[in-house]
Amino acid sequence: MSVAVSMEWDGLHETLERIAAIGLKPEKLLAAIGNPLEDSTRARFDSGRDPDGVSWESYAPLNPLYAAVEKKGVGILVESGKLRGSIRSVVVGSELLVGSDEIYAPVHQFGAVIQPKNGRHLSFIMGGHLWHVDSVLIEARPYLGLSDEDVLMIMEELEAVFDRALGGGGGV
Repeated sequence: MSVAVSMEWDGLHETLERIAAIGLKPEKLLAAIGNPLEDSTRARFDSGRDPDGVSWESYAPLNPLYAAVEKKGVGILVESGKLRGSIRSVVVGSELLVGSDEIYAPVHQFGAVIQPKNGRHLSFIMGGHLWHVDSVLIEARPYLGLSDEDVLMIMEELEAVFDRALGGGGGV
């Protein structure tokens, strides 16, 4: 004895093609994730916290002379707003990049030791005094990365895209 099972394969093939299209052309999905990640990164400048929620102030205290002349009520990394305002996302192939093209952006993300290029000392005015120093340590204050909320948003966006593909609503 045997049992014959038959079904309409056209619907299954169409669904599989929609799912495959997500992986073959992920640009729309990545772009949809990029804008909320930009917003999340900018919000870190408002809260003064890294992607894990750690306060930038807990990394290392500001130099007391710098802290004395820093604009009152303005948090770390936001005095001019230029770094915060430069946060962008871009899709390159199958990758989503979120960051800044400001030349000093990596210094704040990773920290750095600034040394003179063309002289014996760095010279600058701080606290009303002229300083000549061999180097300056800039502590890292990470602003790029994925918070738990970012990961949740990405998972929800992926779920929504796959739900639409399974339901026939198309991709992103």
